[in-house]
Amino acid sequence: MKEVELLSPAGGYETMVGAFNAGADAVYLGGSKFGARAYADNFDRDQVLDAIVYAHLHGKKIYMTVNTLVKEGEFSEVYDFMVPYAEKNLDGVIVQDLGVARLIRQEFPGIELHASTQQTITGVHGARLLKERGYTRVVPARELSLSEMKAIRDEADIEVEAFIHGAMCYCYSGACLFSSVVGGRSGNRGRCAQPCRLPYGVNGSTGEQYPLSLKDMSTISIIPELIEAGIDSFKIEGRMKKPEYSAGVTALYRKYIDKYYDNPKGDHRVSKEDLETLKNLYQRTGISEGYYHRHNDKSMVTVVSPAYNATSEDILASVHDKYLTSTLKYSCDLYCELIAGQKARLTMSVQRGDDFFYEEAYGAEVQSASKRPMDEESIRKQISKLGGTSYEAGSIDINIDDGGSGSGIFIAVSALNELRRDLVLKMDEALMPENGFRTPKAKSLTDYDVYESAVSGAKKGRLQVLVSTRDQLDTVLDYDHSSGLIDRIYVDSNLFLKFDEKVKEKIKALKLSAPSLRFYAVLPYITRTEGWDGSQEVKRVSDELKESCFDGILVRNLEQLGVLKESGFKGNISFDYGVYNWNREAVLELMDIAMALDSDIFVDEISVPYELNFKEACDLVSAIRKETSIPVAYNIYGHIPMMISAGCIKKTTDACSGRIHELQSENVNILDRMNNRMTVTCNCRHCYNVIWNTFPTSLHGSLDKITGRDLFDDLRIDLTIEDGKRSRRILDYYTGRLSGADEPDIFESGSFTTGHFKRGVE
Repeated sequence: MKEVELLSPAGGYETMVGAFNAGADAVYLGGSKFGARAYADNFDRDQVLDAIVYAHLHGKKIYMTVNTLVKEGEFSEVYDFMVPYAEKNLDGVIVQDLGVARLIRQEFPGIELHASTQQTITGVHGARLLKERGYTRVVPARELSLSEMKAIRDEADIEVEAFIHGAMCYCYSGACLFSSVVGGRSGNRGRCAQPCRLPYGVNGSTGEQYPLSLKDMSTISIIPELIEAGIDSFKIEGRMKKPEYSAGVTALYRKYIDKYYDNPKGDHRVSKEDLETLKNLYQRTGISEGYYHRHNDKSMVTVVSPAYNATSEDILASVHDKYLTSTLKYSCDLYCELIAGQKARLTMSVQRGDDFFYEEAYGAEVQSASKRPMDEESIRKQISKLGGTSYEAGSIDINIDDGGSGSGIFIAVSALNELRRDLVLKMDEALMPENGFRTPKAKSLTDYDVYESAVSGAKKGRLQVLVSTRDQLDTVLDYDHSSGLIDRIYVDSNLFLKFDEKVKEKIKALKLSAPSLRFYAVLPYITRTEGWDGSQEVKRVSDELKESCFDGILVRNLEQLGVLKESGFKGNISFDYGVYNWNREAVLELMDIAMALDSDIFVDEISVPYELNFKEACDLVSAIRKETSIPVAYNIYGHIPMMISAGCIKKTTDACSGRIHELQSENVNILDRMNNRMTVTCNCRHCYNVIWNTFPTSLHGSLDKITGRDLFDDLRIDLTIEDGKRSRRILDYYTGRLSGADEPDIFESGSFTTGHFKRGVE
């Protein structure tokens, strides 16, 4: 039976050494660029190369985190960055950016592709898509239950890497824009400022609360269950933590993993002493087992305080002395043969696991001694000098033969040293694994200009409007569409699935009077199968499109795309901002994912990500246009969804609505330290929260600049928490401005933000 891999964090070389000493099978580390822990020590190029050699000599693996989103202007740096690591046979790369994955698959097929948890993989269908694109492993969203993880492993037939210990994000990884919006430090770029750890008031309550701060995860008590679920790799969080943390936590998990394999039916209870040690290795107040057995729960949230337990200096010192004061060494048996008139011979034998390695080296010719002969102790001293190598001498046998002359033998000390070094190099080479891995090829489209005929003649700069509530929908349906400025209406699936005949007839009549107007159903931010199968809802939406006179679907994640492909959906889809496309290669990869394998899906638009500034957005579209004419939408108004969370603030601070999985949404409010009120929408259907930015992003002051570039095909307005009256004013204002009318400003000073239009993110 293949045993589970224990994967530990390494923020620096010392941490890597300590983790391997403590029993890690592999470590994940970041290089000088493109890693999701920009403020960790990280490795420079030579340190990564040394780390790969060190790991491979000892039968270990190195995975590099190249898991940030890469801007178009930076993308040319990725190839040169990766070359030296590929040449050293780096084992795997953990990636978020689809364009980076595409490049690595095409240019560096000897490196395994692992999908970062930042890709927000929440089910079997998304995992299957990635396997088709050459990925060998996924790190699913931390919010998944154990049964969901097991389903991915079994049904998608792809390796699963799961977090087992460490800090927990409140938001689905890859879906968090909180730090980005409030401070320009993007979690998608490894620079999260952790605003979730700050205090917030809830629904006007007094007193300091921390409703967004999850307790740390610790699963050491359920190790047997996780192993039996078929998880391939157990991942410990913490690249920014001390070397002692990584080594200490690794050692304890190694102990209980080995205990399971020694006796799977035995007693696997964790001792109080070991639990106390874990508690004293840098941990927030309180722990939980994460989401493996619960969708959300107030017991998972610190609520009162996210402060850390005091770290025990005695435990840190003990861990340091045990795991951080030496490197891994092989005990080797040496045999030295020095026969006068023959070349010096030195052999080394090494046992690694069940494998036996033997090497020999020949050096300078041994001379008969003319003066003082070499004695055995001097020879032993020279050949045992293995410091700085991966070996330490065990038994040493020496055979000296002067051919019966009685004068003894002589060989220069420098020659013995050279002989020893040559032998070490040969053994190093023998121990290094051969890299026979090749990333599976993935089909690509040969002609991206299939979009030419579909978009030719379309007028640029028309409006799209997304509606989230019934008031907003009624406002848009009752609006005067005779100007033709609004050409697409996106309707949230919670509304779509509650359509009565009256609404359907209204839409049919509106489409007759405004033939260019199109309607698209908007899928949820997250699709899961835990407790209630959200994938069936995706199928239901696709099945009911024609009946409701809808023209397509807005897709928000890869899971939904996978469901649509596997269910044989025939029609148009658009990709929302969260299906990230920060560079041209990501766009091309996304189109390939959607349309390869003779798919009947037609991708008719992509959205510019929120975090690109205007110049970066223009650079992206200009680069895309060199390959394809796929339409591009640009958001000009809307409250940005800063967090999508499996946690529920209402349930944490009060009680569940009791309407789980019903087509129901309700709002609560939280207040930050500046008394800014943020609306939180509790989506009961899919059991997640959306935390909206206090102020809407509105680019009304830059409309001339945006439309003047003639790059963006559509301008999008997202109505989220506005009432019907405010929605009407927003539509009037923007349609008026775009038609050249002198509209009175409806945005008071301080009531809006321009988002990342100018500043972008680091």
